[in-house]
Amino acid sequence: QGMSGIAARARFAPPRAALAPGSRRGPSTRWRAAPSAPRASLGENAPVDDDVEVVRYGLGGGSVAMYPRSAAGGDASAASTSMSDRCEPSRARSSTEPTTRYEDGPLDALAIALFNRKLLAAVENGAPLAAEDKNALPRSGFDRLVALADRIGGSGRSTTEQRAVVLKTLLGLIPAPVRFLFKILIKPSNWVDAMNARITVSAFAWLVGPCEIVPRETDGELAAVRLRKCRYLEQCGCVGSCVNFCKRPTEAFFKEAFGVDAHLAPDHQNGSCVMTFGVSPPKEDPALSEPCYKSCGGGGGTCGPCPKIGEAKE
Repeated sequence: QGMSGIAARARFAPPRAALAPGSRRGPSTRWRAAPSAPRASLGENAPVDDDVEVVRYGLGGGSVAMYPRSAAGGDASAASTSMSDRCEPSRARSSTEPTTRYEDGPLDALAIALFNRKLLAAVENGAPLAAEDKNALPRSGFDRLVALADRIGGSGRSTTEQRAVVLKTLLGLIPAPVRFLFKILIKPSNWVDAMNARITVSAFAWLVGPCEIVPRETDGELAAVRLRKCRYLEQCGCVGSCVNFCKRPTEAFFKEAFGVDAHLAPDHQNGSCVMTFGVSPPKEDPALSEPCYKSCGGGGGTCGPCPKIGEAKE
């Protein structure tokens, strides 16, 4: 299933910005509930609406992403921030709110539930959450994933410790013997890079949304993956969370699990991201000096690197 997926059309209602029932905002809990996609809207008799593009993706092609189109026929969901909103001496990035609707297929929902279970164990770290704190979390799904990630970010851990927790959780998805044998038996090469690109598109789209394999810029090998609009980034709405929960841990995950270099280059102007295999992150990585969104609870409204990112050397 490529990024284009299976073209279809369905009705789109304005996204809900409110939190899910029973949830709350706070210094360590700032997740935003994603717009829901009613199953009935995807049936064969769904009314046609030119304002929505539906893309199938994920494990078994069972998940659906619904992107609102602009009046001019473009992808309105890809324009959370424009070039004119880049940080200038007196202006930070504009706020973002989730606009893409998702309906997780059964296999993707299972993957998210497994990841949430491991994230909760990392959050609790041997000390179960109080009933009040547990009740404040969304019960399931991607909303719960983002809320748990925010808990890790607001737990008092350093950015290095946050990234280590997420890396350990990601590695827990693949048995240690499999990781060991992969690194012993398969050495880095172009075809290994291309294989990791295929694995990412087929097995990890539940975490980032629709994506497709694209040529690697350095040599044209099909060893890069473009995320149309990162699901996690859109919903968390935080540059620091992008770096500490996704970018850095994912780069470390592919190196630790498969012995493969990887570089994630998020584009905060349109929410996309390019993941390139066989390429190490640059020493002066632009992603580590990105300013906050105005909606970011950790320093929105400031110009300069988001304070949640931490030191580049971490």
